[in-house]
Amino acid sequence: MDINRFTEKLQEAIRSAQSKAVRYGHQQIDVEHLLAALLEQEGGLAPSILAKAGVPVDNLRRRLESELERMPKVLGSSGGPDQVYVTARLNRLLTAAE
Repeated sequence: MDINRFTEKLQEAIRSAQSKAVRYGHQQIDVEHLLAALLEQEGGLAPSILAKAGVPVDNLRRRLESELERMPKVLGSSGGPDQVYVTARLNRLLTAAE
């Protein structure tokens, strides 16, 4: 997967997803992190597309945050932000998107 083949907005969302994983104490970035990042993007397409499809975006955001809270956390000095890994699930999604 070549991240440079993605749009600037998606590259920004991936970086934001990584930051979100670090804030939650997660060792892996998963699909939920990326979706939450896409929904938070200023001027992003995801919220408007979902809203047009009839998806209650605010409810989705709350459910995502709840799911992120429930994910296993890594406490202590297990490494820095550069040691956050992409899950196989997210890797498949990004590979298919590429």
